[in-house]
Amino acid sequence: MRSPSVKALRSKLGMTQQAFASLLGFSFVSVNKWENDGSTPTGLSAVLLSLLESALHAHPPVHVVQALRGAGGVPLAVVRTLTELERTDGRPQT
Repeated sequence: MRSPSVKALRSKLGMTQQAFASLLGFSFVSVNKWENDGSTPTGLSAVLLSLLESALHAHPPVHVVQALRGAGGVPLAVVRTLTELERTDGRPQT
């Protein structure tokens, strides 16, 4: 699985590293290392970032952030939220 650029995703959302980490349930240290030390997200972190990338292809960043705030940074809730955004593929809910 190709890991999306953490910095590119965070920049697209217009967030600081701390805000991005909190939104997705990551630690600030992890986000900082991914962006600056050349380390790569693995496991659930990589999955979350891939889902985030997909959601951002289908929805405006403000919509994605708003939806993720409801997840409260809880990893399972973040996965559910991003999966739902991917499922709706930019279509309005009816």
